[in-house]
Amino acid sequence: MTNIMTTTKESTQPAQAPVPEAFHKTEAAYALDRSGYTASGRLFFQHYLFKDVTGSVINPQILADLRASAGAVDGDIELKVADIGTGNSAWAQDVARGAGVTGFKFDVQAFDISDEQYPPSHILPSNLKLNIADALVTPPEELHGTFDIVHVAQFACVRPLHEDPGAAIDHALALLKPGGWLQWDEWARDTNNQVGMTKLAPAPRCDWALGVSSKVLPEWLIESNLADHLTKHGFAEATWFKFEPRDDQLPACTMLWFLTGDELVRFGYEEPTRSLFLEALAGAFNETRDASIRAMFKTATSSVVGKKPVS
Repeated sequence: MTNIMTTTKESTQPAQAPVPEAFHKTEAAYALDRSGYTASGRLFFQHYLFKDVTGSVINPQILADLRASAGAVDGDIELKVADIGTGNSAWAQDVARGAGVTGFKFDVQAFDISDEQYPPSHILPSNLKLNIADALVTPPEELHGTFDIVHVAQFACVRPLHEDPGAAIDHALALLKPGGWLQWDEWARDTNNQVGMTKLAPAPRCDWALGVSSKVLPEWLIESNLADHLTKHGFAEATWFKFEPRDDQLPACTMLWFLTGDELVRFGYEEPTRSLFLEALAGAFNETRDASIRAMFKTATSSVVGKKPVS
């Protein structure tokens, strides 16, 4: 198979080919990889890029509200945090080490349906515990009402949630204490389910690739749709935040888009769709390297937060 990160071969994909209406998907519930070093490397890259674009690990609105709710406290405010679908625990480790904020101590539990990407336990902070759990079912009774913050990220590629993210929302709601907060981080999509692009000249293969991505990602990624789902499932103060990357962040955003797309194609689709998509990605990548085009993707990030009602 073609490696899109090294190829210079011109794609034979027609520049103005119509976006297919049907795709040949694998049966995998998770459309990305868990077993390879490139997948785990992408997760670390994704975490630190998202952190750079958003300017925080935990949404400041959440910490401000929890600080106000705690009132006068001697010393740091102690918070229990759950990271759902933690992958390689990059976000959870960052929080356990302080999340770049002062005045708080975090006791973190991270959960994933698979431990394939977990780091060795002996290198982890003592206030971080990694667990195995399914985020699409009701959590164990002993965990109900336990956490001040629950974090979810990049569940757009969890296929059982494609039509409705409600199962994961209900799972998070059960884990939270009354007055606790959910933070759900994803790529941001506009009203056409698209991401933006900058270019010096027409980039038809990038246009084609972005058109395909709009077909395979769930509609609840579009603008404030996810916040509406949180409200529907019982959250209060559900708010959608969008973070636009700076110009100097666009090369990294573009490379992360290609890394994710390549992984999604290889592990989420079967032939003939896989070869069609890989060729399209190769052509699009060439347009990012062509000095006369220099296409770059303005992949904004989004964070949806919601508060579990106190009563």
